[in-house]
Amino acid sequence: MEQNLTLEELAARMGGDSTAPYFIAGVLREAIYRGVLPEGQPLHQAQLALRLGVSPIPLREALRLLETEGLVSFQGYRGAMVTALSVEEAQELYEMVAALETNLLRIAFPRITRRILEDAARTLDQMEAEGDCIRWRDLNQVFHNLFYEPADRPLTLDMLARLRQKTDRNIRQHLVSMREESQRQHRGILAAVEARDLPRALEALGEHLAYTSNDLQSYMRLEEGAKKRR
Repeated sequence: MEQNLTLEELAARMGGDSTAPYFIAGVLREAIYRGVLPEGQPLHQAQLALRLGVSPIPLREALRLLETEGLVSFQGYRGAMVTALSVEEAQELYEMVAALETNLLRIAFPRITRRILEDAARTLDQMEAEGDCIRWRDLNQVFHNLFYEPADRPLTLDMLARLRQKTDRNIRQHLVSMREESQRQHRGILAAVEARDLPRALEALGEHLAYTSNDLQSYMRLEEGAKKRR
């Protein structure tokens, strides 16, 4: 796995127009995913602007973008802070993700081509070789979306991406405990789709999402218990 990066290193590695709010939001989003900006931490805008070498206006616009994703909240005179995800919220988010993903797979199933199956298998191979948790997360999203894009439901895919931005914020902590089993389940989903067995594919996908949700909630409960004992 990669060593923890600083905010400045993330910005340099990502590249792009540092004056654009979307670029700044991308840097801050990845910093939240990687724990560089921990949950509950105040986001001092003057300090962030200085560290990133940007002006206050695009930085504030970037924070507002992250607010729409549920990653940042504005606390009146206290300013912005990184939001925390509760166990109950994680459960509800995954319930919505499961409903959307199974519906997308059902609609897309007749249009899944051999090329898509080959791309999905290649993506799984890349995931198994990937050591960085955030890039693994990105490949995981690619794998799933390969099966959903033929549904031609852009609004649903956009909503799904927004939900996953919230659920995936803790991927760095609980990936270690779920990675091997998750990969096995991915292979099961792919095998069912290759066999053109829609009921089995839907069942495999549903079980996979339930497993991921339960693993995340178990990790979060352990973390809550550890904090209470401190």
